[in-house]
Amino acid sequence: MSCCGRHDTSWCNEMKTLRTKRGFTLVELLVVIAIIGVLVGLLLPAVQAAREAARRMQCTNNLKQLALSLHNYHDTYLNFPRYSQIPGASSVISMYSYPVQIKLLPFMEQTALYDQIKTTTRDFYINAGADSVTQGVQVPAFVCPSDVPYPTAGRLGYCNYPVSAGSNLGWNLSESRHNGVFQPSAETNMAFIIDGTSNTIMLAEQLTGDNDNGTYRRETDVVRGLSWSGNDSTQQGVITQSQVDTAGAACDANPSNHSSVSGSRYSRGIFMYTVFNTVATPNWKYPGCFTSTSSGDHGSSRGIYPSRSRHPGGVNHALADASVRFISDSIDLQLYHGLGSRNGGESVTAP
Repeated sequence: MSCCGRHDTSWCNEMKTLRTKRGFTLVELLVVIAIIGVLVGLLLPAVQAAREAARRMQCTNNLKQLALSLHNYHDTYLNFPRYSQIPGASSVISMYSYPVQIKLLPFMEQTALYDQIKTTTRDFYINAGADSVTQGVQVPAFVCPSDVPYPTAGRLGYCNYPVSAGSNLGWNLSESRHNGVFQPSAETNMAFIIDGTSNTIMLAEQLTGDNDNGTYRRETDVVRGLSWSGNDSTQQGVITQSQVDTAGAACDANPSNHSSVSGSRYSRGIFMYTVFNTVATPNWKYPGCFTSTSSGDHGSSRGIYPSRSRHPGGVNHALADASVRFISDSIDLQLYHGLGSRNGGESVTAP
């Protein structure tokens, strides 16, 4: 019977309304999906940028904490520690030496860890004694959240924040050519920073390696066999961009003998692990490179060890006044050398 034949006209009208309702067509559904995709595509970069901004802020805070810890250390001992404290069992500069970072632990609420290291090493007498203690212990202030963790299982004791050796090739140079805030074989203090604490780099960032010597990654690996013909230090005279890039290009062209363990320890006072220099600009386009050709060496020789980060466009640096600056990849090399040197007399201002 037709609904129009019923006396209940409201029921009839409702049935007509139900018959006329329909869903989305396929075209309409596809349009909606496309719009959502465009919105997500626009939103995702903004979300990623916000996350990176938060990570960079945490990185800045870490460097600030380390710089203030160094100031507290200086207030206590009236000096800055050498970047390579030789174990009592060694008579010469050693790849098993102890770094600034371990000396800072009591000033970073890590006294228990420091005491454990001191006991295990018999007051820093034993070679490599700290490795067994630190390799499984992560110190949050040593880790940049933008970098990837060191890939070896159980190796948590890595370090993204090396101290500055200055604008020189480092390691076994004569003492007068070591021009950074930190030296390998002698302490420094505030009076050594003739160029001014607000114009001298104290710390920066580095990236952790991939622990894979079978694969070459320019931004994290350090190539052995550096051939260098320029000054070893800006204390001797200018080191030019051409000299630095020529050496870097030669290393990049022959990377088969390289080390992939950058930043993997905070227990040793050598380059690649806890020390960098300002010979090349931040995020240098060539790999780090050092003079030794021995496969057993990891940063224990003269070389170019640049600061690096995963922050777009530059690297965070802590200055000797404990301020933190983001220094661009494109900074002029001579300006960067001036900031790396504590006593060169250069008229420079941190950007």
